[in-house]
Amino acid sequence: MNNLEIAKRAALETGKFLKKNFYQSQKLTLDHGRDIKLKIDEEAEELIFEIIKQHSSLPILSEESGISSALGEKYWVIDPLDGSSNYFRKIDICAISIALIENNKPVLGVINDFMNDELYHASKGKGAFCNEEKIEVSNVQDIEKGTIMTGIPAKEDYSDDEFAIMIKHFQKWKKVRMIGSAAIANLYVATGRADCYQEKDTFIWDIAAGSIIVEEAGGAAIISDVSNDYRVNAKFTNGKLN
Repeated sequence: MNNLEIAKRAALETGKFLKKNFYQSQKLTLDHGRDIKLKIDEEAEELIFEIIKQHSSLPILSEESGISSALGEKYWVIDPLDGSSNYFRKIDICAISIALIENNKPVLGVINDFMNDELYHASKGKGAFCNEEKIEVSNVQDIEKGTIMTGIPAKEDYSDDEFAIMIKHFQKWKKVRMIGSAAIANLYVATGRADCYQEKDTFIWDIAAGSIIVEEAGGAAIISDVSNDYRVNAKFTNGKLN
């Protein structure tokens, strides 16, 4: 089984589990500041690990448990449930995100929008797909006619200056959307439902799979300012905006 098939199987099987339990009461394991964690996050991660480790010996970086071993040049990056707060509040905008990193760049990505039964995937040079149908970014060329997806990452505090800069940037766009899941926001860019995703201080596991899916759908993805705790700045566009 190749790496793409491994990732797809892990995402599909875990998606079935998460969808089955979506309307059940969820146990909180962390509720601090703007961040929450659920017991089911950990259970989903265990399912993904079990499937990947059956077929791959590569190390894994995951949101819930961190690093499984020294990462090296090639490793998996996993977010078992992107949009935990949405899931907790029964907002059905959430996803499983699995990426393969090689030489510091995502080369394979799988995102399972399990509440809509949509499996997105891409690998370097082979295009991007949703349930085996090819997807493409939008043709919007003017920011004033475009839609930007963004979010407010879970961190302790934000200065007034940070919000002022954010609002100034928003004013350039026709529409601004925050939906609570970076992975789903990335898919909106990849499928042409939005034209840009931009966020500061998000985590690599939130956007690694989305970056290669956007690129293979014809867009552009920039990941920068990688910190020691795996926070990054991300900007993904349709590649056409002025």
